[in-house]
Amino acid sequence: MNNNYICFFNSHKAWGGGEKWHSEAAEYFHQNGYNVVVCGNTDGELLKHISPEITQYKIRFRNLSFLNPFKYWETYRLLKKLPISTIILCLPIDIKIAGVVAKILKIKNIIYRRGSAIPIKDSFSNRYLFSHVITDIIANSEATKRTILQNNPHLFDQEKITVLYNGIDIPEKTEKKQNDIFTIGTACRLEPQKNLFSLIEIAEKLKNKGNQFVIKIAGDGSLKNSLLAEIERKKLQECVKLVGFQSDMSRFYASLDTFVLTSHWEGFGYVLAEAMTYNLPLVAYDVSSNPELIKDSFNGFLVPTDDTEAFANRLSNLITNSELCEQLGNNARTFVEQYFDKQLTLKRVEIYIQNLNGLINV
Repeated sequence: MNNNYICFFNSHKAWGGGEKWHSEAAEYFHQNGYNVVVCGNTDGELLKHISPEITQYKIRFRNLSFLNPFKYWETYRLLKKLPISTIILCLPIDIKIAGVVAKILKIKNIIYRRGSAIPIKDSFSNRYLFSHVITDIIANSEATKRTILQNNPHLFDQEKITVLYNGIDIPEKTEKKQNDIFTIGTACRLEPQKNLFSLIEIAEKLKNKGNQFVIKIAGDGSLKNSLLAEIERKKLQECVKLVGFQSDMSRFYASLDTFVLTSHWEGFGYVLAEAMTYNLPLVAYDVSSNPELIKDSFNGFLVPTDDTEAFANRLSNLITNSELCEQLGNNARTFVEQYFDKQLTLKRVEIYIQNLNGLINV
């Protein structure tokens, strides 16, 4: 092993999938004897999750910080302190500032980890950054990889885009709770991307079919009041519940009979993988990365995009067929153990870093 550092650079203030990945990867490399430095937002959540034994730098970027020359100088001074061989960037603003600084400092591996299945704009600045600054890209799913080059197939060398899935802690198997009423759950931010008005429409169709059920929606966000109003308008208060942010997700998953996701898109459906560890069958729209986690009729069902009738029919099948529900749930557990165990996925990240030009050797 050499004395060079791996730098995880993420200026995002909130906590989300990207921050979770950076935190877990940084801790993994540190525990396995690598030199690690984490750069995070001064007021952000990432550094709160990082062991104090790991070197930490505090930074603060805003959307227009790339126009501020002092931000480049500040970042230059931070990154120059240590011999960094690999820097892994999270946000577009991180590329514009820290990526450019890394290029000036001749850091050999300048990696952008992309966790959003939204096409990258074919802009002049992106063409420059992806051709002259970034050396490699990690995508969190095949769907995310496809969207990177969707607007410009020549934006980046496709062979230098590597899919490395997020990992999940696999809990011990526990006795499944027996619910008095079939319980459907989802967990997400209450934001437009998650398409929760579609779920309310699905609930209405399920109710009209005579099914007995309850849907629990965990999470918070800007659409909370609008969703409550729609639930009331459709007179679904008894069967659709907004249960708010859940500090104990294990308890939430354990309270369900099946898990659903109605998102318009997902970079990687973390919650789908988590739900599978609790032997829950899945139902979701056939969009973005969902087919990478759901194998139709094996561990759940994929439904044509926004086809609420088909979605309701699949849920109705699970409600009325306990054997099918159990079989799909057991398959889900087997599938997540095989492909998304966190220690396996982090080991793949380690091998990936080791193989980059032979810079890091153990």
